[in-house]
Amino acid sequence: MSHKTETSQHNIYVIELDKDVLQFDDFIKANPHYKEGMPCLFVGETRHSPKRRFNYHLVGYKSHEFVRRYAKRLAPEYYASMNPVSREQAKEVENRLAEKLRAMGYGVWQHADALNTGRANKRHSLFQHDHMLYHFGIALHR
Repeated sequence: MSHKTETSQHNIYVIELDKDVLQFDDFIKANPHYKEGMPCLFVGETRHSPKRRFNYHLVGYKSHEFVRRYAKRLAPEYYASMNPVSREQAKEVENRLAEKLRAMGYGVWQHADALNTGRANKRHSLFQHDHMLYHFGIALHR
């Protein structure tokens, strides 16, 4: 029996983030053209369905701190018409979408931003990570 997620088809997904993410220097540096009041988003690609990947983020599985702590909702209005894409095209499509959104003034975070910055640094104060536990059952209904 083959597992549904073991496929060459990938999906682009977008998660709306709470604007509290703007308190982090790394997020601000990644978005020099951010326009006040515009949404903050995470843009990614996955071999899973966007909903499944969103739930993985919520429980902390392969999830950057910004997404785990500040995710508000899955935002299909930004990506639904793009899916599915081939595995070979997925990263390119993700990057193009992120660049387009940044050019429009959105605050955007991607996996590549996390690789370039390391641990998130809060602006003007020390960052303390409060360990939040998510029950997977709750994450599915969020």
